[in-house]
Amino acid sequence: MQRVIMKKVLSAVGNVAYNTASWAGLAAGTEQPPYPCAVPWRKIDDLSDTAAIDALAEEIYAAGKDMQQDPAWSIVDYRDPDAAEGGDLFLFTKPHVGPFNFAKATMTLLNCPVEKIIQVMHSEDIADRQRCSADLTGFEILAKPTPSTNLQRVEYWAPPPVAAREFCFLVGRKYDEEEDTTYIYGCSVDFVGCPKSDKINMVRGSCMWMWELTPIGPNTIATYVSALNPRGWTPTFVIGWLKTEIAKELVASRSLLYGIDFKVEKLTAEDLGLTMEELEIEKAAISREADSPI
Repeated sequence: MQRVIMKKVLSAVGNVAYNTASWAGLAAGTEQPPYPCAVPWRKIDDLSDTAAIDALAEEIYAAGKDMQQDPAWSIVDYRDPDAAEGGDLFLFTKPHVGPFNFAKATMTLLNCPVEKIIQVMHSEDIADRQRCSADLTGFEILAKPTPSTNLQRVEYWAPPPVAAREFCFLVGRKYDEEEDTTYIYGCSVDFVGCPKSDKINMVRGSCMWMWELTPIGPNTIATYVSALNPRGWTPTFVIGWLKTEIAKELVASRSLLYGIDFKVEKLTAEDLGLTMEELEIEKAAISREADSPI
């Protein structure tokens, strides 16, 4: 029997995340986190300058670890949909910094070695990635400037009338022998070989993220953190929706690793209890605020 990652379950996740986002807020303004994802992004103009690229990757790695270890994280009231079968997915959030919002997730992947997880969850084939994400619409490896880094362009659908998002990431991989832990991490950059899309209704967002994969016997403890500034018009519910998508993709990835047949579905604004009329009202209010001389 095919397992369906159900809308009603995910909607409940979305409501929790939406409440958290409402509490944290989506602040306007110029304040930014002390991370490389702060705008304007770091430029990569010369792929032959591998020393500079490695140095930036190392900076992203250090920033990702700093974000992961921040004591400000607080757990979200969320129940793993597979808790009855031993699932232990936990979600966390922490206060926003300007327009940047933060998410963290942890889970144990049973009988899954690190390399298998990387092959499945960080595949270079978009078809593999789309098995875990109904919202991924574009993925391309643009360059591999060093053995441990690559440059990616990624596109995600968003529930209308919100614009789709695209990202240009410098992605790195690092193994810490002392910790016996593998890190996969990425950050938005200004790469000359990744011009902004000319698609209508597409906005380039800013994000820094990190995966921490630690083997414990035959199992792996996986921790994910991210700092995201969606940029463009972003109604408050979208932050909750994005956190919903993180949970959904992690549940889907775990199912794929466990060999469970499943399918993922897109969540619309209506699935999260919002009407198009409410969204248009919020969009108009934000537009009026932006146009105000005060």
